[in-house]
Amino acid sequence: MKREVVYPWPVHAEHRAPYVPAIKVKGGTMLFMSGMGPHKPDHKHPHVPEEWILPEDAASQTRLVLDKIKRAVEAGGGKFEHIVKITRFLKNIGDQDQVNEVIHEYFGANLPCSTTVQVSGFVVPTMLIEIDAWAVIPESES
Repeated sequence: MKREVVYPWPVHAEHRAPYVPAIKVKGGTMLFMSGMGPHKPDHKHPHVPEEWILPEDAASQTRLVLDKIKRAVEAGGGKFEHIVKITRFLKNIGDQDQVNEVIHEYFGANLPCSTTVQVSGFVVPTMLIEIDAWAVIPESES
């Protein structure tokens, strides 16, 4: 798989964005992941309040979400660095700076394209964040 970041405008080092404007990918298999929240992967359906105990800060919840996404992309035959697009749904848009720090921690130099949306709530009321992801897994690894 060839992954090329596309910058349609100048990049300023002092603006440490948690995403890149566009990514061009050639070769590979697409993996689309559902939105994942910070609750345990094998939670009950319908949801039960006993499972709603989550960390109260967005950074901790983001780490739980990204760990689940990492497991999903690896189960699909890829690696975390193959993720090219995420959508971040936040209960409070004011949490985005905390989330951005964790995004940098997990993605490093392989930042994905990203969209951030504030939502009025989630199925689990204690959730602060949900993230969905797309990955492109190289043919040799899929």
